[in-house]
Amino acid sequence: MPTRKRQSSSAEVDDKPVKKARSATSKPKAKAKKDLGTCSLTKKEIGDRVKEALTLQKYHIPRMRLDMKMDVAFFRSFFVNNDALSKPLQIAPSDFDDTSSVVVVEMGHNQAGELLGVSKVKGGNRMETTYLAAMCVVFRPSEGRCTMWLTV
Repeated sequence: MPTRKRQSSSAEVDDKPVKKARSATSKPKAKAKKDLGTCSLTKKEIGDRVKEALTLQKYHIPRMRLDMKMDVAFFRSFFVNNDALSKPLQIAPSDFDDTSSVVVVEMGHNQAGELLGVSKVKGGNRMETTYLAAMCVVFRPSEGRCTMWLTV
């Protein structure tokens, strides 16, 4: 007859150490938020629209121009004072303010990848891959309008 294993009695229960509850000693400090300005699109939405322009479809020519509204503070934080860029962008004129008529920024594939993310400057379909070759941003501070032109 097979032998059965003896079941442990309630007296043989292992005493495991009880975990202590964490005490809320201090709240995390809130980081000082810089004034990033306002724009009609977020960084992710800009990148998504650039990626959408690089897709290839059978009977469709994608838009190679993006229009948005932004103020000078957002333009400076996104294109001028961006820590993600390895080297500064070419901006003409280099000194601009709210009264400037036009500010132009030109960048290539690598700088656009640093600015928007490398996955946003590559697109296509399952047969062909397309890469963003150049991007030109025309900003009109006095009107608060920005137009982005893309080249494949």
